[in-house]
Amino acid sequence: MGDLTVRPPGRFASLHTAAIASALLLTLAPATGRAAGVPPHNRVVVVVFENKSYDQVRFQPYTAGLITQGGTLTQSYGVTHPSQPNYFALWAGSLLGVTNNNCPAPGSPFSAENLGHACEAAGKTWRAYSENLPSPGATGCSYEGSAASGLYTRKHEPWTYFSNLTHANERPYADLAADIAGHTLPNLVFIVPNNCHNTHNNTTPGCSIADGDAWLAANLPAVIGALGPNGVLILTWDEDDNISNNHVLTVFVGPQVQPGSTATRVVQHYTLVRTICDLLGLPTFGAAAAETPITEVWKPVTSAGSTSWGRVKTIYR
Repeated sequence: MGDLTVRPPGRFASLHTAAIASALLLTLAPATGRAAGVPPHNRVVVVVFENKSYDQVRFQPYTAGLITQGGTLTQSYGVTHPSQPNYFALWAGSLLGVTNNNCPAPGSPFSAENLGHACEAAGKTWRAYSENLPSPGATGCSYEGSAASGLYTRKHEPWTYFSNLTHANERPYADLAADIAGHTLPNLVFIVPNNCHNTHNNTTPGCSIADGDAWLAANLPAVIGALGPNGVLILTWDEDDNISNNHVLTVFVGPQVQPGSTATRVVQHYTLVRTICDLLGLPTFGAAAAETPITEVWKPVTSAGSTSWGRVKTIYR
């Protein structure tokens, strides 16, 4: 029987081969702005808790379940003390010279790159949902208590100190449920519980570590359910309580996270910023640019079978 291979006729053969080559290049080339080994995501949710060490929180019932369900960074560290500079590290990949909890933050407002501005520049959405924030973009140093221990404290809200982002994205916590119900959850979300629920005020009745774990159990299932197939939740602590060299718990949960996985190398808040940038395809910035992103907790990607250039030439020559 004769050769039944259908070949592009005449002068169109080279054009057809070029089109195949271009398609393969687009398929095989890594996405720009994203490190190899970091799967693309369209939603990242970050939840920040307060002032507890790795061993203080990882055995709490709901948190222990998240560890089993997700991937754990077993050597995750805050970068300094006290709280406020750690939040700048998580948002801007830099301390920006901030060394204390003063409000307003010394040197602010800042125009340095940060996750909010990076999202806006890339055409992506972001919101921060904060408990006891009375209105969008409110700039008080505290609400419902003092600047040190009020239920809302601005020292945990780094986005409020930048001049290059949209402050209307700083939302009261009630808006989170509305956005989940309306299927309008942004690409990047930061959730800041109040200083009782995040266990900052842990000597106050009802604000213990166990109470914080109960808050997670009541609030995170709806968030995890809204992640979608390409979303991830990151639960972390800003710092420890000065008893474990700033060793804190960080857990990743989502459809693309390998359950029960661990990353055992030493990482810090700057590593999380680098990873968030790579997940969302954002340019890296600040100290995060020098970090290696978290690659150890993701499910393996099944390759769709390789095609050699030799075979392409054989078929389409």
